[in-house]
Amino acid sequence: MDYIIKDGWIVNGKKEKPFHGDLVIENGKIAEVGTHVEIPADFPKERVLNAAGGYITPGFLDIHRHGDWQAFGNGDDELLNRQGLTTVVNGNCGLSVAPAGEKFGKEIARFLSSVTGDFRWGKDENTDDTEGVLFSKKKEESCGISEKEIEIAALRIMSTMSAYLSALGKEKRSVNTGMLAGNGTIRAGVKGYAPGKLSKEELHQVWKAVEEALSAGALGISLGIAYAPEFEYDRDGLVEALQPLKGTDIPITTHIRNEGDGILLALQEVISVAEELQIPLHVSHMKCIGRKNWGGTPVKILKLFDQAAERGVKVDFDLYPYLTGSTQLVHLLPPQFQEGGTDAICARLADPFCRKEITKVLKQPSDIFENIVELAGFDMIYASTLHTEKFGSFAGQSIAKIAEQFGQDPYDILYDILLEERCQVTMLDTIASEEDMLYFLKDSRANLISDAIYPAGGKYHPRVYGAFPKLLTDYVRDKKVFSIEDAVYKMTAKPAHVLGLPLGTLEKGMPADINVFHLDQLSVHADFQNPNQYCTGFDYVLVGGEIAVAHGEIPKAAGSCGNNSDKRRREMSGLTDF
Repeated sequence: MDYIIKDGWIVNGKKEKPFHGDLVIENGKIAEVGTHVEIPADFPKERVLNAAGGYITPGFLDIHRHGDWQAFGNGDDELLNRQGLTTVVNGNCGLSVAPAGEKFGKEIARFLSSVTGDFRWGKDENTDDTEGVLFSKKKEESCGISEKEIEIAALRIMSTMSAYLSALGKEKRSVNTGMLAGNGTIRAGVKGYAPGKLSKEELHQVWKAVEEALSAGALGISLGIAYAPEFEYDRDGLVEALQPLKGTDIPITTHIRNEGDGILLALQEVISVAEELQIPLHVSHMKCIGRKNWGGTPVKILKLFDQAAERGVKVDFDLYPYLTGSTQLVHLLPPQFQEGGTDAICARLADPFCRKEITKVLKQPSDIFENIVELAGFDMIYASTLHTEKFGSFAGQSIAKIAEQFGQDPYDILYDILLEERCQVTMLDTIASEEDMLYFLKDSRANLISDAIYPAGGKYHPRVYGAFPKLLTDYVRDKKVFSIEDAVYKMTAKPAHVLGLPLGTLEKGMPADINVFHLDQLSVHADFQNPNQYCTGFDYVLVGGEIAVAHGEIPKAAGSCGNNSDKRRREMSGLTDF
């Protein structure tokens, strides 16, 4: 025996009532779950972990993050472990950093910089190079390698899923890490951000990239149909591009085309795609944007899912416990004005005639695209990351407030910001209803996620640091909306089931990914004013039978447990070895 966890209320992840008991860990796995375990006389006292009447649960799984680059030794592990997360999956919303191919790697990296990771595009201050290089200050400081070397390495890692996962397998992490292949990145790797349908040759290249990603160990394919360049696909184009998945149990996880006025049509589209391909469908970060869509629309959505299930389509979904979302500011523009990549977008924003045309579209409701400007208003849309001299000091302020301070129309200030910042801006947008959020989360098909994004500079969304404990503190302990067993299920066994991961329950033979906590001691400190704050209150967090958190602190030896080998990730994936 490696550890014995004593005297806790065991919540096994299967929606069963908690029971008082002990748990034994041996060789990184759960060896025994019982009501009482005798401690051998010669067993080391330091290996007896006293739960002291607290809860013992499986480690939490967040299957929707955007920490593709944060997985590479950039300090992400501690913020994950301190909120009870033992498994994360990146590469969501079609925006994975791999497989990007070789031809358009730099362009893809620039486009993703407001969403993914610690690697970011910036100017080399020591040269006259204005093109910019991909760099990580933390990597440079710790490894003593040049920015150019980092750029070359990063682009190589991005090129294929096998290259990405091979590099990831060399990292020693205290969290299990999986990856989805982004359908948008796959298309961009073949055609860049150019508009139009794929040629026959390009389509074959897309299929090859999908097959390579899955054979390398990707857990599924993520879609971001609302984002460039993936919005270039119509329904039939999606079916065509995803043909390698047909008839398999490999899921697609999707950010739908429209979460506002056209949400029902958008859901019907992806249900139709999954139905024709005969594959599971998982809808990402479920919500209804805009007050006019609150209340009645969620009822219609769940009825739509019921009808799909009756036809044999497996549909489920996830969401985060916040009413404010976060994504790229450029996503406010209508799709036709996002075509062609950053340079093309900036050229349009510099054109007064194009500005007038964009404004005309944004001032009208739309069931074609997600018109957040019309649905939320500029006073509810915040520029959370700004880097330039002109706008940097306004990070965290609403577009309406920034416009007021410049004495400009908010539409014009939006275009000015995007142009000045080269579209590398992250936004926060308050768009949802708590009543709707709880209605969705109570459904048996729902699981919890964070949708954490990692923009370079500026403020994070507090969900990066606190989404999972927030469900426990706000909606189990304080408001008593969920029982402890229901909440834990939505953070453990349910997300594990979505991606077919052999995790999420406390049963003999399962990996020893375990949380121990007292509900009354948990605290979420991250908020929108001070988002980069660790959660507190976890007595223990174990990953693969090794202690990642003890008495609320990170042991000195942490960082080498959990998913620190290719073998463990292959065990997670249930797919082909890589």
